[in-house]
Amino acid sequence: MTRDATTAALDTLNWLARLPFLAVDELALLTGLPEPDIEAVLRQFQQDGHVDWITPSSPELDASRRYVLTEPARCAIVSGQRTEPKAVRLPLDWREILHRLTALEATVALNAFAADLVTALRRHIGAELEDFWSLPRVRPEDAWWPPGVHGFGSIRVGTVRTPFFVFVDRAGAPPAHRATLIAGWYRFREGRQIWGHGELPPILILCPGTRWEEAWTRHVLASADRRGLPTLPVLLASRQVLDETPDGPHWRRVDDSDRASLIERLAGRSRSEPRQPVVAQPFSCPPVLTARATRLYGWASGTLQANNPSRLERLAALSLTTSAAEKRILDCLGRHPLLTEEELMVALKLQRRIPRHAIERALRKGLIVAHGKTAAPFPRYCLRTTALELLAARDEVPVRRYARRTTLTALPREPGNHLPTLLQQFEHTVGVNSFFVSWLRCRPNNDARLVAWLNAAESAVRIESAGSFHWLRPDGSGTVLAGRYAHDFLLEWDRATERIPVLAMKLARYAEFYHAQHRSGSPLPALLFVTTTPQREELVRHLSATTLSSFDQLVLTTCASLVQRLGPRAPIWRTQANQPRTAWPIPTSDRNQMEDRS
Repeated sequence: MTRDATTAALDTLNWLARLPFLAVDELALLTGLPEPDIEAVLRQFQQDGHVDWITPSSPELDASRRYVLTEPARCAIVSGQRTEPKAVRLPLDWREILHRLTALEATVALNAFAADLVTALRRHIGAELEDFWSLPRVRPEDAWWPPGVHGFGSIRVGTVRTPFFVFVDRAGAPPAHRATLIAGWYRFREGRQIWGHGELPPILILCPGTRWEEAWTRHVLASADRRGLPTLPVLLASRQVLDETPDGPHWRRVDDSDRASLIERLAGRSRSEPRQPVVAQPFSCPPVLTARATRLYGWASGTLQANNPSRLERLAALSLTTSAAEKRILDCLGRHPLLTEEELMVALKLQRRIPRHAIERALRKGLIVAHGKTAAPFPRYCLRTTALELLAARDEVPVRRYARRTTLTALPREPGNHLPTLLQQFEHTVGVNSFFVSWLRCRPNNDARLVAWLNAAESAVRIESAGSFHWLRPDGSGTVLAGRYAHDFLLEWDRATERIPVLAMKLARYAEFYHAQHRSGSPLPALLFVTTTPQREELVRHLSATTLSSFDQLVLTTCASLVQRLGPRAPIWRTQANQPRTAWPIPTSDRNQMEDRS
């Protein structure tokens, strides 16, 4: 191997040890080498038994190969270190690889950020990335990094060295999880740690979008106020914009809405640390391995057939062997349980054969189960606890917190345990699902289409009235796009089982909600009220006119039979008693005529 080839091999090996599951293009950016050279190095590593690869099956990721060092190669690296193996803080342990398999989306996001950061720094004269690596998920008590963060790095601009931590936020993580992480970061900063009491390098949070940036801002500031402490040095940016222009002015502090580039944000933050974190020395290439490791795919198949794998091994194997279609079905059934195969096909816009095969595989793996009275011939499916554990591991949230704090629903592990509300109210949940699926069945060239579908938990709104707080809990909500107009709505699916005083109280709560929205200047969504019979509909209209008064025009009523027979886009909605039915939203042509007349 020539000197250049040896250098390329060592650089590739170093980055694979620091960041498992890198793609070829990311390795090329990190090493500064052409992709063909990286591919040649990886081919040689595969022949020598040093690397393995997987192809992600996540709906969030592309299907490019992701490379990881084999178990013998990692062991050879650890044994060849000049420092004690205990001091090596790189993710070289087998459990670390399993953790990254279960949370592959976060793993890939961290790797992409590292590659983009190197690219961005190369455009700045005098700036360089000193080091970057993925921190162990198994955190010792004396760790020098805060709990839950994913990576550590350091950049140098001129003579100034600035360390930082990185955390990859997940859209599926509940707000309570973010609050718990922030509390742990405050405790770490104020405790005994190497950065000095009350000192901490900046924590860069890669958010799924701007909405999550606002959520982090509220949590960090509220936690600082409660503790009477200075605000954490947190910097926020959205992954979407970072992917497009890594060195753009995307970063903001929690106490400042202005945005700047990462180098501008980190400038002047360098402090003299009591001692440097332990960093592994550059490696020598391990010898050609005679004992070849089992490929990860073979290991996963064997693990799922084994009698007593550990929970982490089982979840990692499921993450690796569950297809993208299966994972989409798990996400959908978690939010909207009791869908049939045909309804899943409509909701996920899948070809007819795909959901059938995906459902069969998910049933064999114990991820979903047919539930309820109509198990045949059209079974309705919901998640099992194993699927909930898999999704919690993907979002890196403890499973109990995930089960309690997210909007997902799963069948309890033990038959005698309490059923979630959506599964208890079987017929009601099936009816709500049918309404939204009816919207999704509308032809693409129709005037209106459903673009957002939220379940009951996602639709709940906390409102203040007369100095106290109440919850408004619709059966669902969504957004319909008609032409260039977006129409939000709340859904009430009434099976005529509630007594009149209860129904009146529910409408009074909606009146409070509309008053609060009106005072704040927020949009006023329509209330779509679907009931059983024309007589029940007349009762609802009467109560609405009495209770909601000036907001009565926002309440649209119809019967479930009309939705089923004609579809929600047909002229089936009534806005006043004894008035003809009309379509909702108003068709674009009719709206244009109204605008012309005005």
